[in-house]
Amino acid sequence: MSLIYLFCAILLIMLLVLGTLTHPKLAQFAGHIALIAPVVSAVYFIWQIPSVIKQHILHIKLPWLNAFDVNIDLRLDGLSLFFSLLISLIGVAVFFYATQYLSKQHDHLPRFYIYLLLFMLSMLGIVSSNNTILMYVFWELTSISSFLLISYWYDRQPSQFGAITSFMITVFGGLALLTGFIMIYSVTGTNTITEIMAQRHEIAQHPLFIPIVIMLLIGAFTKSAQFPFHVWLPKAMEAPTPVSAYLHSATMVKAGIFLLFRFIPVLGLSNTYIYVVTFVGLITMIFGSVNAIRQYDLKAILAYSTISQLGMIVSMVGLGAGYAQHPHDSMTESYVIVLFAGLFHLVNHALYKGALFMGVGLIDHETGTRDIRNLSGLRKVLPLTHIVMLLAGLSMGGVPLLNGFLSKEMFFEGLLNANDLPQFNTLLMVIVVVIGVVASIFTFIYSLFMVKKVFWGSYHNECLPIRNPHEPFLFALPSTIMMICLPVIFFVPNILTTYVLVPALQGISGKAAIKEVAPTISQWHGFNLSLLMSAIVIIVGLIAVFKVDWIGLAQRGKDLSITRLYLRIYNSFERYSGYSIRGLMNNRLNHYIVWTLLFFAVLIGYGLFRTGFPKVHQIHVSDFGPLEVITLIVVIALGIALTFIRQRLTMVILNGIIGYCVTIFFILMKAPDLALTQLVVETITTILFIVSFSRLPNVPRGRVHKRRELMKIIVSLIMAVVVVTLVFIAQQGDSMPTISTFYHDAKELTGGKNIVNAILGDFRAFDTLFEGMVLIITGLGIYTLLNFKDRRGQDERE
Repeated sequence: MSLIYLFCAILLIMLLVLGTLTHPKLAQFAGHIALIAPVVSAVYFIWQIPSVIKQHILHIKLPWLNAFDVNIDLRLDGLSLFFSLLISLIGVAVFFYATQYLSKQHDHLPRFYIYLLLFMLSMLGIVSSNNTILMYVFWELTSISSFLLISYWYDRQPSQFGAITSFMITVFGGLALLTGFIMIYSVTGTNTITEIMAQRHEIAQHPLFIPIVIMLLIGAFTKSAQFPFHVWLPKAMEAPTPVSAYLHSATMVKAGIFLLFRFIPVLGLSNTYIYVVTFVGLITMIFGSVNAIRQYDLKAILAYSTISQLGMIVSMVGLGAGYAQHPHDSMTESYVIVLFAGLFHLVNHALYKGALFMGVGLIDHETGTRDIRNLSGLRKVLPLTHIVMLLAGLSMGGVPLLNGFLSKEMFFEGLLNANDLPQFNTLLMVIVVVIGVVASIFTFIYSLFMVKKVFWGSYHNECLPIRNPHEPFLFALPSTIMMICLPVIFFVPNILTTYVLVPALQGISGKAAIKEVAPTISQWHGFNLSLLMSAIVIIVGLIAVFKVDWIGLAQRGKDLSITRLYLRIYNSFERYSGYSIRGLMNNRLNHYIVWTLLFFAVLIGYGLFRTGFPKVHQIHVSDFGPLEVITLIVVIALGIALTFIRQRLTMVILNGIIGYCVTIFFILMKAPDLALTQLVVETITTILFIVSFSRLPNVPRGRVHKRRELMKIIVSLIMAVVVVTLVFIAQQGDSMPTISTFYHDAKELTGGKNIVNAILGDFRAFDTLFEGMVLIITGLGIYTLLNFKDRRGQDERE
């Protein structure tokens, strides 16, 4: 239960942060209170490392909706632990950084940290879920919390647009993911992920397998900003920089990659999955790296670099996904090496990209701009930030003595070994190698060019919106610690291998034996093609950085972005939806009633189409005499008359007479209880209508509009037929199983002694709950209106 306790602790800290809203002075400490959550989370998951290494899997399952296999099912294996550590440890740095970045006077701190804590909790929920529906709930919570964080500065139009764009795309992917999970449930009969893995071969042979693959890939690609769903990530950079460093570089965008890793045993059985993931990743990598060079905003450069690096990781997942087809043969090691490289690069990317974002945030905070055309020579005033961003940029570019070099080497090795995989041939291997090398050259160019343009050259204080910037030590501390980790991991990388990466591989495969084929990271592999490719990237990149005017090329180059296409689709959708809503919601009650009744009639008609029309000739008709016939004639005559009468009070009185006629029918049919109820209700409603209309001007209705009246008559006749049909169906209910026997067993099913109490408290619990909520909402509404009236009277008196 310790994992449940961790989630409860995070929720408690959220409540404490919420409590700081009560006093402005307490709100200043919201960030320090929120910082406790990632610290506690990081300590907890570090404490779990020895158990996970020994394959002692922490598993907690609390029953919820057993009939649909929807349960609170949490499982901490090696893969979950890997991502949980990433979320928690990066979270510690980001939360501390946010306390220095945000203004205590101008920013609403409690709201920001509540959103950030909600996001962290949601991410931990995704990676620890062992139930697909539970994972989907947390998946959408990350989209909601991301929307709230991106739109944190909601008074800025770019923040609004970025939040809406990211929300639309990621929620669309979430719905696709839910569709895939429902398909999996229809095939396997379970939502439990471990049980799904046990039935992976049955899933692969099912006709729904390819649709399942497509739906899950859409979910993963939208979340991880893969081409062509990448457009939301640059727009999301309008969020505060701590949000960019945490959500859109280290954690949220990794949720899609986690999904790909988690479902490799199932999805990897499809060669389509392997090809699509590999080439979408490589296309995203080169697209992001080329576009990064063309940006002027530092955060935009990092946004496209994130897209590129995510594509690189996704391509490694695709190359290694064939492990599902060859878990025990000679090909196993080739797949495991690539998957290992993908996990290792996840760590490296989180570290150097987090440091870069924090450095950019400090520059923006202290100089007032992120435009590289206005920045130069900042090494003189921001020396520590210069070192941080230089080492982080070189690590991203794959320079030796830094951790990024190791994973870049392993990436190249994986591309070269693609020829040995059964899914690839020599031609495909050459294609992936060329794309990987070209994208890596552009990665090196923008990594070093960004540092060169901002920190080197002459310093011009007069060009900065904020003069005389300085470098607070606590502000630069988180990025400095991350920067120190870059060379440390290069020299002692196998600490990660032993304690984090190998358990993560075991979590993917579910087998402890994979440890035997897991690679050992080495700084020197001798002179080989991977080293040659790295040398080509560095040499060509250095020449390009110092010999090419990239700003001039960016100004003259054509726009490679497809954001305009998305914007055009969005605007068209907005116009169409606005037109549709205005046509449907036209403030006419009759219009709403017509559409509601027609929808109900269509629903009933579809039901009859599926089940068949009731057998009218078999229906028993009760005996009737002259009084029943006379009463029926009166009802019909009054109903027809109501369509021609234009005075409201007259209509109310005639409608009441029809209700009393129905009372007579109940009496004639020997149902005195129904007759009494009908009589009371009809009397009260008629009196209320008369009292209400007597206080209003008796405005006669306008002239008869024949087409509208004809429409009303048609709808009324349709509804009459529908109601009579439902009566016929109810008359034939003897042929259907009755629910009364189920309710009769209330004592055995619920332990209750009163059948009415059991129905209300157990069988109709949700209905009763919502009835109570309706009463509460109504009471609050009445109280609000009365309170508003009192205030208005007081204001008028004053």
